[in-house]
Amino acid sequence: MDEKDFQRYVQQLIQEQNIRTVRVAVTDNSNIPRSRFVPARFFLEKVMREGLTFPSALYSMDTSAELVEEAGDGYAGGYPSWLMKPDLSTFVVLPWANQTARVIADLFDCAGEPIVESPRYQLERVLRAYEEEGFRVRGAFEFEFFVYNKMTLQPAWSGLNCYSDVVQAEVADILEDLQQGLSGIGAGPEVANTEYGSGQFEVTNSPFEGKAIADMAYFYRMGIKEILSQKGWQATFMSKPDERMSGSGGHFHLSLLDRQGRNLFYDQQSQDGLSALARWFIAGQIEHAAAVCALCNGTVNSYKRLVPGTFAPTHAAWGYEHRSAMIRIPFARGEAGTHLENRLPGADTNPYLAMAAILLAGLDGIRRRLEPPAAAVGVDLYRQPGGHRPLPARLDLAVEALLSNEWFTQFFGSRFIRHYASLRQNEWQRYQRSVSEWERNEYFHLF
Repeated sequence: MDEKDFQRYVQQLIQEQNIRTVRVAVTDNSNIPRSRFVPARFFLEKVMREGLTFPSALYSMDTSAELVEEAGDGYAGGYPSWLMKPDLSTFVVLPWANQTARVIADLFDCAGEPIVESPRYQLERVLRAYEEEGFRVRGAFEFEFFVYNKMTLQPAWSGLNCYSDVVQAEVADILEDLQQGLSGIGAGPEVANTEYGSGQFEVTNSPFEGKAIADMAYFYRMGIKEILSQKGWQATFMSKPDERMSGSGGHFHLSLLDRQGRNLFYDQQSQDGLSALARWFIAGQIEHAAAVCALCNGTVNSYKRLVPGTFAPTHAAWGYEHRSAMIRIPFARGEAGTHLENRLPGADTNPYLAMAAILLAGLDGIRRRLEPPAAAVGVDLYRQPGGHRPLPARLDLAVEALLSNEWFTQFFGSRFIRHYASLRQNEWQRYQRSVSEWERNEYFHLF
């Protein structure tokens, strides 16, 4: 559909569903979803066609809402307003919110130029580069998350027996509410189950193509939080909310298709069923793993998940059905089944930046026809990783790797890299200055 068709479709949907409020939303570089609530009439009369103002200062704030002057032009730049222009292809009615719809917007300056700091814009640029190569991207994020009682902060269930039918029967209302709600926005939930941590869940969704992969990841996480909040639960996609439990991943499953829809990762003539293109793509991710890590894991807490013995990656390695490797190759083959799973992103990942980083690294591997190291077959990557390079163990180390990566800086641009790195460095410095409960418990009575 063209823009006029989308406008007619949205107008019809608002009238038929008696929508009163439209939430116009963006995701910033601290991975904070932000929105403006707009009356439906005003949305139809003005916002749908002309857009809505947005304060640029919000993009210079880290997760604490502390203004980081280095992330942007600072006070000398005046922090002007930007323009939010709704992407009407993302317009969706929220079945759990009374007479409310949500639409994702793109950001522009007063001259109509795209905001380069926008994660969604950077993903669009990477996807255009893939289109120029004749590739389409198909995939989905697979998020784990924890659910706690809002009042008591007790987990929704206790124990470690993931997939336990007894436990899942006890929390069936949570699983069913999520599947129904996510189905209502077209997320296509496939499987819902408990995971390997008290109160931990996973709901997988159907694959999408292009930007819709990241857009649906945004809808998915916000939907889960809002649905469960109405039921008295608190859902968190924090990577490691409890040091005693497994972390929550945001694994990215993907395949590349040609313009006719053929799976370019599959080669029935090769011994392992993977094409040369798939191997080059893997090699690019291994080559740029440290910089990819910075964009996939953007919080201090993200790195507390990337530790040995937790089914999270600690080294830049790949393997067949290897859940300790950064890149897992599932056993499924054929046109429909062949794909890769990058297990590096945490559940707190920014899906636009994670997807852009993984694809950009893979694109470099494809263009240079890089060969990956040997697959980790029979290798304990936690105890004897061999020659596989370790991933950054802290946020500051990952940011250093990003700043020194010429390919990422060349493609994303120095302004975007500086903006993102400044926000992460400020978060790291605040963390370094803080005094934790562990430190008080450890030292208060000793010294």
